Amino acid sequence: MNAIYAELQGVAIEMIEEFGYTSQIERDGAPTGPQHDPRPAPATLHDCKVVETDYSLTDRDQTLVLKGDKLGLISTAIAIEPTTADRIVLGGKTYNFIDLQPLQPGGVVLLYEFHARI
Repeated sequence: MNAIYAELQGVAIEMIEEFGYTSQIERDGAPTGPQHDPRPAPATLHDCKVVETDYSLTDRDQTLVLKGDKLGLISTAIAIEPTTADRIVLGGKTYNFIDLQPLQPGGVVLLYEFHARI
């Protein structure tokens, strides 16, 4: 059964590659320096492919989704596993993840769904 999900993952990667655009996930660098005075290391940027999606009729202002929020899909063809502590750069603007969920039927991550806000 995992072979089917691996094939679906490949299809998801291809579709996001074809219809999406290049973006970046921004991750805080590991703290450096002495333990009593750590300094943040520069953030690292990781290229990814993204497809932005539209809001559904139930996802409108006055619900959990606000005007200006971004919803979309991130390909699994990325060097890191994104987390809600990361940020995503869309159209030159940096957004914080409000929610980030892997779509993983059968234990295989096909893509990541996100909800982000400035």
